[in-house]
Amino acid sequence: MATCCLPWEEALQRLFSRLVAFAATPRIRQHEAGAAAIFWKTQRPLQPGTGQAASESLRFLEWYLHDYPRDRGHGPVIAEFADTVMALSMQEEALLFASLLAPVRAYEVTEIWALRGVVAKDLLTGEEHAVGPLGLPQLPIRSDVVICRLLPVGRLVRPGAGVLVLPGAGREEMLAYLRTAYRLSRPLRHVSLEDFLDNAVHLYHHFFLLRERELRGRALETLWRAPFEPGEAVYLGTDLPRIQAGLDRLPELERQSGTPGEACYVWLDPDRALARATIRLRSSEVVVGAETRGDLSDAKTFLETCLRGLIQPAGKSSGADGDHPGIEASRPRSGAPGAAFFARMLDGWPEVPSPRLDDRTPREMCRTRSGRERVAGLLLELERGFARLKRLGRASADVGIPRERLRLPATPPASCRGPS
Repeated sequence: MATCCLPWEEALQRLFSRLVAFAATPRIRQHEAGAAAIFWKTQRPLQPGTGQAASESLRFLEWYLHDYPRDRGHGPVIAEFADTVMALSMQEEALLFASLLAPVRAYEVTEIWALRGVVAKDLLTGEEHAVGPLGLPQLPIRSDVVICRLLPVGRLVRPGAGVLVLPGAGREEMLAYLRTAYRLSRPLRHVSLEDFLDNAVHLYHHFFLLRERELRGRALETLWRAPFEPGEAVYLGTDLPRIQAGLDRLPELERQSGTPGEACYVWLDPDRALARATIRLRSSEVVVGAETRGDLSDAKTFLETCLRGLIQPAGKSSGADGDHPGIEASRPRSGAPGAAFFARMLDGWPEVPSPRLDDRTPREMCRTRSGRERVAGLLLELERGFARLKRLGRASADVGIPRERLRLPATPPASCRGPS
């Protein structure tokens, strides 16, 4: 699992750190108070420091980015981010793509796999998902209801940034609450319960606020809240052999293959086994780099403690400039937010390796009959996801272009269609 999924887990944390920084920009933050009033179901003005601001609650921040019901045609906030962000890695782009397509749903835990995760059944559709242990600091028990967004990380599926867990005793009460809200809203006849809830995700949280104490529910955060602020700190050392020997002995550091004449280490988080900072030893300098201000501060403290007397600050450091690194405000955009990102992702989709295809590209898989069926199944999933977005009035896309490039039929084989 480590070689397959942990790089994806690191990419998800990096992507969310970028989103935290994006949400803090003045243009996006100006709508935060109105969104908070809907999410927390309160008429009081937003008061930072009470745990209800986007910078203080991952539950609110994730909903604000993905599901805040802005005016029709504007799309979610994260769609604007997708159209303007630059310098994402291939893994970050794939995770952002999946985030835009994945809905928040309530799942019932039907099976426990010890340390390998759980099997969760969608309470609305009955569809089952195998959910890995990543993102679940506390594994739920059988019959628990888990409310979250499910995202692929490598070959596993994990919850998004926020998770609500309720005991099975509250399942029917929650469904009755949601169906009552559906009836009271008097939606048009063609609006299904699933589509109604996808446009009113805050109702899940309203029920949680209403019944959390009595049902002993719990709210979990699965990612760090630090904004993306990459920076470096430089130290000078005179006894490089002793410094390198000291770094080699530290169990928190993992030696990496670097460039000639340079030793490179990754500082790992002991609880999540994820990289928090890099340490490079070159010439007479020790360079510490991290992607958030908190990680850089912790890495500097760690290094100065472990190498006391061997290094001293060089008096120079670097950090990102501007409101949000990697955002290009002048990039031309047309159509609904997210449309440009979807078009770009689908244009390159046939040539991008996928963990769900054993890290091979769709074009490579299409060389065999079984591979073509797997690719056709993935395209069918994308088509259904885009159809859902279209029903919600958000940016959508047509999977016909990758189908034509891969010479796949418009109607997939019966084995890919699932139950009718």
